[in-house]
Amino acid sequence: MTTKIFGLAIAALVAMTSAAAADGVRVGLFAPSTPFEGTGARLEFATKLARHIGGDDAVGRVYGKASDFAAALRKGDIDLAVVDATYLAASGGSYAVLAVAVRGGDTRTTWDLVARGTVDSVLELRGKTVLVPSVGGRESAFVGEALLGGELPADFWKVDVSPDVLSAIAALGLGKADAAVVPSGLSLPAGTNRVVTLPAVSWPVLVASPKASAAVQALAAERAPSFGGSGAISGFRSGTTDAYRSLARRFGRPQRRGPMIVPNLRIAVGDLLEGRTFTIDPGDAKRYVAR
Repeated sequence: MTTKIFGLAIAALVAMTSAAAADGVRVGLFAPSTPFEGTGARLEFATKLARHIGGDDAVGRVYGKASDFAAALRKGDIDLAVVDATYLAASGGSYAVLAVAVRGGDTRTTWDLVARGTVDSVLELRGKTVLVPSVGGRESAFVGEALLGGELPADFWKVDVSPDVLSAIAALGLGKADAAVVPSGLSLPAGTNRVVTLPAVSWPVLVASPKASAAVQALAAERAPSFGGSGAISGFRSGTTDAYRSLARRFGRPQRRGPMIVPNLRIAVGDLLEGRTFTIDPGDAKRYVAR
């Protein structure tokens, strides 16, 4: 009986700790590269996830600008955040990743360079305008270095920032840009085509604010994988910092070096002896006679 009472007490203590950790949890969303259907859909998702983790008292918040999101993290206005891996990679910060978003059954997706008209090659876009969903100010580096590996000159084209991915696609359809770089699998406007498929990038990740308590982080890591979403994000899986750090390592233009001349180290013995004269002194033979 004593053992049973002790077990019930432990269970009650765990429940009370979880409730305390979840009290007033605030979840922020900054994911311009994720195709949510407008601000309403973003707020609905953030609120649903917040309540799934923290209960009815939890709050979801949406940020449209990288600067506003960064300020909220810095001030401790949010405890958890669902944020594009592209932003985390570009910002260069270090975050505790609690889970990775799932869309289309996967946590990653390739990206596409799409263009108006019948463009068949990247080289045809020299001097053109390319739209990219916001990654916090490093859009040119994201396209030219992280996705294209620095193969094109920095001034090859003009990179413009779009508030989000669906706005970029809409602007392309209206002729406000010549091309756009967006995640694969999205509906494209008439009169556009995919020019090239680019490397894969993680979908958004669930991270903890630097000021979030260990209890809140543990609770989010435990409950996020059971979240059932719809629309842009269907759920979460456990993940690590590699979700964005692998992309961060691709930022930075590679150093181009010319070919080096390496000498042929296979030298024949004859080459070493050619032109040289060697003399061996026979010495005194008496030294070798046994006495």
